[in-house]
Amino acid sequence: MKLNKQLVLGSKSPRRASLLKEMGFDFKILVTDADENAPLHLNGEETALWISEQKALALQPKLKHHELGITSDTEVWLGNKRYGKASNKEAAFQMIKSLSGKTHQVITGLTLSTTEDITSYCSVVQVTLADITAEEIEYYVNQFKPFDKAGAYGIQEWIGHTMVTSIQGEYNAVVGLPTTTLYKALKQFKI
Repeated sequence: MKLNKQLVLGSKSPRRASLLKEMGFDFKILVTDADENAPLHLNGEETALWISEQKALALQPKLKHHELGITSDTEVWLGNKRYGKASNKEAAFQMIKSLSGKTHQVITGLTLSTTEDITSYCSVVQVTLADITAEEIEYYVNQFKPFDKAGAYGIQEWIGHTMVTSIQGEYNAVVGLPTTTLYKALKQFKI
């Protein structure tokens, strides 16, 4: 699909860049600093959208008129609890232990921004994990060091290949970029 805007990915995530490249788009990367400490009263969808929009607001002043910014935020929620990025091995172990044998939500906010507008979308995916033993959690945390991932796991890694028993929704949203939602949203910029 040819677009009337040059895409700018506002993320340092290699997974998001890889997905965008696999979609066949040319883009440049422009990383900004944005506040990822969402207000505590927000629910899962509101949190993902708020952070994605904060990233877009940080990117927007750097965009040129012919550019379209793409920002995203992925959150893991179980019940009313947010599972962010683990700060160390113990935190990662505890997060995965909490998610083991349960269905949780992976919520990804996606924001498109031009110099004039910001438009956001949200993808909610239900992910069920098998019961994971302490030994398996330790193996995963030690081998894959998932400290840059919400919920302390990557679905595209060992845990996703061996422990995900069910997924309802957009797989790539769990990876970090809801590509189906993005593709539909980009059609408005088609030449």
